[in-house]
Amino acid sequence: MTSTNVNFLEQSVSKFQSLNIDDRLTVLELLYTEIGDAIPAIALNDVPNQKSATLVAQIQNLPQAEQLLALRQLLNPDEVGETAILTQEYASMSADDKLAFWYQLAQNLKTSIIAVPNDYIPSEEATEVIDLLHTPNIEDLVTFFKRVL
Repeated sequence: MTSTNVNFLEQSVSKFQSLNIDDRLTVLELLYTEIGDAIPAIALNDVPNQKSATLVAQIQNLPQAEQLLALRQLLNPDEVGETAILTQEYASMSADDKLAFWYQLAQNLKTSIIAVPNDYIPSEEATEVIDLLHTPNIEDLVTFFKRVL
């Protein structure tokens, strides 16, 4: 990685982690929606992942309000509330498994998984992160995802 890429990565991760939990979810959804087709070939090798598929299925079986709480808890274990999913299972996943989980989740947005409403306007801070991550280098984005998930 070049120093430019390291600076890009550090700045992106720092800004993302400073966002509130709902803005983090928004950024993840928007990015996965934009570049989701490029991720499997690079990071997932088109191999189904049982751990991530099981967790996605657990979330799909929750009512929408609980889905949102579960996703918040996955990104922030200190999030208050109870869900029927085991956040420890997610926490114990490898970075590649987490990448696969969010990819599979993104594939089900607006069908069986709650999505950001169409009329939702991301915060200025979330928009800055999204703008920063508009890079033609998919490998940098995959590295970013692995660092923040």
